[in-house]
Amino acid sequence: MANKAPGTNPVKKVPIHLKSSQNRILIKGGRVVNHDNIFDADVYIEDGVITQVGKDLTIPGGTRTIDARGKLVIPGGVDANTHLQMPSMGTRSVDDFYQGTKAALAGGTTTIIDMALPQKGESLLEAFEKWKQWAEDKACCDYALHVAVTWWGQQVAAEMDELVAKHGVNSFTMYMAYKDLLQLQDPEMIQVFKMCRNIGALALVHAENGDLIAENVKKLLQAGVTGPEGHALSRPEELEAEAVNRAATIANQVNCPLYVLNVMSKSAADVIVEKKKHGAVLFGEPIAASLATDGTHYWNKCWRHAAGHVTSPPLSQDPTTPGYLMDLLGSGSLDLASSANTTFTEGQKAAGKDDFTKIPHGLNGVEDRMSVVWERGVSAGKMDPCRFVAVTSANAAKIFNLYPQKGCIAVGSDADVVVWNPNRTRQINAKTHQQAADFNVFEGMICHGVPEYVVAGGRVVLDEGELRVSQGAGRFIATPPYSPHIYLRVHEREKVRFPRKVDRDAYEPGAPPVSSIKSVMEPAPFVASVTSNNGATSPSSNGHHHHHHHANGNGSVVGEVTSGVNGLSLTNGGGGSRKVSGEYKSPPGSANSAQGDGFHLRGATAAGSINMQDSTFSVSGAQIDDDTPRRSTIKVHNPPGGKSSGGFW
Repeated sequence: MANKAPGTNPVKKVPIHLKSSQNRILIKGGRVVNHDNIFDADVYIEDGVITQVGKDLTIPGGTRTIDARGKLVIPGGVDANTHLQMPSMGTRSVDDFYQGTKAALAGGTTTIIDMALPQKGESLLEAFEKWKQWAEDKACCDYALHVAVTWWGQQVAAEMDELVAKHGVNSFTMYMAYKDLLQLQDPEMIQVFKMCRNIGALALVHAENGDLIAENVKKLLQAGVTGPEGHALSRPEELEAEAVNRAATIANQVNCPLYVLNVMSKSAADVIVEKKKHGAVLFGEPIAASLATDGTHYWNKCWRHAAGHVTSPPLSQDPTTPGYLMDLLGSGSLDLASSANTTFTEGQKAAGKDDFTKIPHGLNGVEDRMSVVWERGVSAGKMDPCRFVAVTSANAAKIFNLYPQKGCIAVGSDADVVVWNPNRTRQINAKTHQQAADFNVFEGMICHGVPEYVVAGGRVVLDEGELRVSQGAGRFIATPPYSPHIYLRVHEREKVRFPRKVDRDAYEPGAPPVSSIKSVMEPAPFVASVTSNNGATSPSSNGHHHHHHHANGNGSVVGEVTSGVNGLSLTNGGGGSRKVSGEYKSPPGSANSAQGDGFHLRGATAAGSINMQDSTFSVSGAQIDDDTPRRSTIKVHNPPGGKSSGGFW
């Protein structure tokens, strides 16, 4: 059992039907903010669901009214990346499902998605059931679960399928680090990505190069580097970027949607942005810590302070990184902000006092995430309130197929609502936060934007700053497969990218080579014969309907050109005539060939009209005056634009 701060004994769960004032809640006079609009409205909640949104609502008696004038009414936060009571390095993260979800509610987060983490060789189903039981007994808010894939085999494939089909899981995490413990190799990742694609799930990656990290660790320890700075030195920024690029490339090749956890550096973020530009179905998730602090703390003279920041991937040593990542988050290049909350006490971290590889990885954020994003995003002018809602709730709900049940203020949505005061401030302090950890990476930070009321599942759990939670009140929320916000794109990409073979003649030894390759969209060749007045006939054929003409008896061609559908007649002024005859052939299998070969290459429209833009005219190839002798110079008396009065012409 994790340590608890004084005065945080669990409140006994009270049946909701015994709380009449909790059943019906009216949030009145506020400004509703969703990810796509802002409007003034009242919000009425009954039996855990939003039932009315608007003005002049009809409200039954016995309803509690919350005054939201001058405040924002936003969806409860969705934190898509937490690690509560997670076993690690012989210990367990100190925020369990009670303490962690209590802290989440204090900060305005009403739904978390935690990570079930089986060891190599362990059943995925057993790990899922274990984590779900832990949460069911303690969680104060709603929760869902990712499941990590730490090994590969037929059993894993079958269990992934069952988790999606029967247990409400639609996301699987792969670790590219923690060699010999959790790390998957590329061939295994390929198989997991393919399986995710086949069952409509989302692949998540912890992106680092575990093999190079292992090599770096050996060198650092041999050099006598044992402090927390060794953690950062063993994991340089380029290792994160390389892993993101590798994972995104593999996912793109098998057409699997990909979600990158814990984006910590500029380089990794840039890879995500570049891949998105080329059409990858890819999502990037910075965390509260990477948006508000940096890795210079690893060189702090205080070992406790430096170790308190150890997480993986490490915080960037570049102090401008948080602002850079927030710019990308605000502009839409990165998608959402989570916490990756994995907290340990000073005593637990001290296991690595003589060897940085033994310091448990993780830091806080589940309580402070929303205030930090508001302070560094909205208050800094890098995003508007709608974007704030998108990155703290709506986008996570969409990606994991919980929208509009979660992440939205609308009729029929779950009654997870926050009354947010954008003008109030608070200072973050480890002594006053709700988490069980005794260290806070945001220590001393003053945040504008504070939740004053939090409604979770139709219950007021934060009431003017007073926290009233019930252990075990949270529900498991199934995440269905094939999220339309992801898989509509995946399916269309699959259609467009479906490989098609080239139909060609069988190979014959000694056959002349084909000089060029013509597109099926290129107009078909015009095959013609030219007959002069002396009876001689010469064939003409090329891909642009050009004709080789011969001069008449006096060596020149003048006269009248008469065109028809299947032929072209040339008549000269001296009575002689030539006829260019031939036929246009439509490419096999084209729309034209279905209507018969003819002059109009595109065929008739559905209404029977022909394309008036079709023409046999071309300025390339053989021309009618090819036989006319060329003059070396031509004097122009009236050039285009007017007659010149100077001597230039």
